[in-house]
Amino acid sequence: MFKFARYMFELKVNWVSFFIVILVFAACEHQPKIKLGDLINKTPVDSTNNGTNCSPDTVYFVNEILPMITSNCAQAGCHDNITQAEDIVLNSYASIRNQVKPGKAIDSELYREIVNGNMPPAGSMTQEQMDKIKKWINQGAKNNFCNSGCDTTLFTYSGSITKIINTNCIACHQSGAVLLNSYASVKALVDNGRFLGAIKHQSGFQPMPTANTFLSDCELKKITKWINSGALNN
Repeated sequence: MFKFARYMFELKVNWVSFFIVILVFAACEHQPKIKLGDLINKTPVDSTNNGTNCSPDTVYFVNEILPMITSNCAQAGCHDNITQAEDIVLNSYASIRNQVKPGKAIDSELYREIVNGNMPPAGSMTQEQMDKIKKWINQGAKNNFCNSGCDTTLFTYSGSITKIINTNCIACHQSGAVLLNSYASVKALVDNGRFLGAIKHQSGFQPMPTANTFLSDCELKKITKWINSGALNN
């Protein structure tokens, strides 16, 4: 009887010791770094009236914010799928949504980095673009889009083409060997065929905006009509 009791006591002690060891190792284990995005509610925000006619009072993610951030921030060496600078990717709604607090642009890491000139390089984004990002966040950072109806009757350089270039291309081409920051530089690329070849992702040309990102059919139609009409500075 006493031998059995002693056996049970020793068995209990051994199990207690085992659990103590497990707890010690668990406490010493290196904990993964908590990222900003992990602290933010990741539940997608559903938008109402997706695909309806565009409202001038609303900023739409698919139409405006995604191409703007992709062309400015999700490039090679920054926040693309390959580089993932600071473990952050900014090429989709989910990844961008992780860096903002809906309704609170001023508290959103993405907006603060942009307005402080830390991302992209200072001067890359216009004040109008930064204002749109702020407004989109304050409107709830929704994954929304609208149907503009693709009005191809407006395809002038000042009224349409510059907006397309500034939204999708200027971040990479406001300095360096290939410039798109003036009418003269755009016209030179149009004349030698490089501009149209790039945006249509034709073989032998460097694709724009990126290898995996295309301009919309509507944007391509406007640019093509502008070029076929003489690519005027109108």
